[in-house]
Amino acid sequence: MLHYYAGMLSAAVLAAALGSVAAYTTDHLESLPHLLTEIALWLGIVNAAGALVILRPVGRFLRGAAVVQAVFERRMRALPRMSGLWLSVLTAAALLRHAAVLNGPWGDFAGEQPRVLVGTLVHIALFSGYVGLIGYFLVFDYVVHLRRRLWEQGVSIPPRQGRFMRRLIAGLLAVATAPVLIPLSDRWVQPADAGMPMVMNAGRHVGHMQQTSQMDLYAALFLAALLIVLMVRGFSRPVGILLSAMRRVDRGDLAAKAPVVSDDEFGLLAQQFNRMIDGLRERDRIRKVFGRFVPESVAATLLVDEGAIAPKEREATVLFTDIENFTLIAASLDPRNILDVLNAYFEEIARIVHAHGGVITQFQGDAVLASFNLPASDPEHARHAVEAALAIQARLAEVVFGSGIRLRTRVGISTGPVVGGTVGGGERLGYTVHGDTVNLAARFEAMNKEFGSRVLVSARTAELAGEAIALRDRGIVTIRGFHEPLRVYEPFTREAEAPQRSPG
Repeated sequence: MLHYYAGMLSAAVLAAALGSVAAYTTDHLESLPHLLTEIALWLGIVNAAGALVILRPVGRFLRGAAVVQAVFERRMRALPRMSGLWLSVLTAAALLRHAAVLNGPWGDFAGEQPRVLVGTLVHIALFSGYVGLIGYFLVFDYVVHLRRRLWEQGVSIPPRQGRFMRRLIAGLLAVATAPVLIPLSDRWVQPADAGMPMVMNAGRHVGHMQQTSQMDLYAALFLAALLIVLMVRGFSRPVGILLSAMRRVDRGDLAAKAPVVSDDEFGLLAQQFNRMIDGLRERDRIRKVFGRFVPESVAATLLVDEGAIAPKEREATVLFTDIENFTLIAASLDPRNILDVLNAYFEEIARIVHAHGGVITQFQGDAVLASFNLPASDPEHARHAVEAALAIQARLAEVVFGSGIRLRTRVGISTGPVVGGTVGGGERLGYTVHGDTVNLAARFEAMNKEFGSRVLVSARTAELAGEAIALRDRGIVTIRGFHEPLRVYEPFTREAEAPQRSPG
């Protein structure tokens, strides 16, 4: 709050400085003590008392006192405007009292030199407007700083309307007006009839007007310099804050938000940016939650395609795995323990499959169906599928489920044409893959019983996997549902002592 009071009381220092310079340049130093007294009274004492009243709702809120939120927000929005108007009124009061003391009764002043009276009043109003405008910008800068601090504490004040152009136009008009009024005042101080001598006290009146016009000119020059600083600062700070938040979002931080620090177009822009981030965060949350029930890559595609993935057909590798003797294992467990064991097992399988670029499309009882290269593209799908199968076998040899339960699984892998897409009706959709390649993977999984193996793969899978995988040729087999006999291979780790044969 000291920042606010310093900005308000700086108006007294500014008015005193400009008045002193004007008195010196117009050679009217004899009137300076009275001018400084009036400035000290109105812009010092009275200003400080009014500033306490203006800031009271904000001060009470900052101290933790009970303040209606709507009252606090209204006062925060109105603080620059109220402060600027208050300073304008006080400055006008100080200069009017100063003019009245120096020029005598206003009636005599108006009757003897009406042009000088009008010019004096115009310059007093102009100078008061300058001081009020400077106070407005100083308090606005304070409000920007305060709103950012409150934002960091979780207090947000939504903007109501854009005022940046109003501030810019008001400042530019104030700067542009003074140079026009200065030469006009030289005309106004001339008597109506150049052949008639000026009245006795005209010199004093004219001198006072010259002093006020000089104060206007100096105030305009000072305001021009201050406007450059405050306008650039008022533009760069909100934009810099917004760009900083954008950079964080670009790095993937969807928790980043832009503080709403002003009640203008920049505040509205920051507010809209934050709403956009809320939407992105909600979309990301839905995708992650949805990804717990369907593959995350499928969930992301579903969100893009508004709930439906167009059927795609391409060569892909399908992995099918089933737990060995799970019926006997389940018979020894109660239903809750069965689910606990299955969930722990599925978590291990899913982690390995996803790590190798695969997508689990179905959990079928104790079986898992996964595809590689569909829907997510993977040029090395065959090799990755075989590596995933070997990694599953290695992991199951280590891990213990539940209360000392060890699981063994058989895996069948096949590569060929596969169709993938969403299926279902109404509001219920799912993603699945179809084709003979899927059926063949399931047949190979069951065939492990005959060979006493853990993993069997098709000839096409072996061909695409290449030299990266050690394979044992298990010969040609006849598979129910397929007209042609098929060659089958058993992969194994290179550390194992087994002969390696390339697929034929």
